[in-house]
Amino acid sequence: MTSSSRLKVSSPQRTSGGLVEILAEARVKRSLELTGSPAEIKTAAIRLLSYRARSRKELAEKLQLKGFDRRQIEEVIKLLETAGLINDRALAADLLRYAVERKSLGAKGIRMFLAGRGIDRELIDKTMAGHSPESEENAALGFAEKKLRTLKKYPPDVVKRKLWGMLQRRGFSSGVIHKTISSVL
Repeated sequence: MTSSSRLKVSSPQRTSGGLVEILAEARVKRSLELTGSPAEIKTAAIRLLSYRARSRKELAEKLQLKGFDRRQIEEVIKLLETAGLINDRALAADLLRYAVERKSLGAKGIRMFLAGRGIDRELIDKTMAGHSPESEENAALGFAEKKLRTLKKYPPDVVKRKLWGMLQRRGFSSGVIHKTISSVL
């Protein structure tokens, strides 16, 4: 580092109190700048929504992390809901379909997945009401058959134990797991 590129601090600022005060003042200025207007919050929210669909809760948390005011965030979220850019019900249905078809999750796994994405319990219950036990059994069977190919080198008791653990971690009930393992082994 050359002498011309060094940070120059005057002698009163070198004292620990002076430097700390300068840093604290800079943080306060930055936080005041981040409280932002509703237009800034809306822009940040739309930018977040452009990456992927988000739940109301998820979007509010992200905007709060950016330092925006909670009251203004709520106003912007209501505006975005009115415009149809945030729809927790449609998001929950899409995530349910994704969890079943792509992630091969059982009922408990789906509930955890939806809750992790900020969907509230009441909406999760309503969404799960349309989820049939047959589709859960089909998902478990498809997952088990796929994993069975990689477990052929193990003895049958080890295969059974490994499959049971894999299915359990994906949120399938013990009844579905037992039925699935009985049909694939």
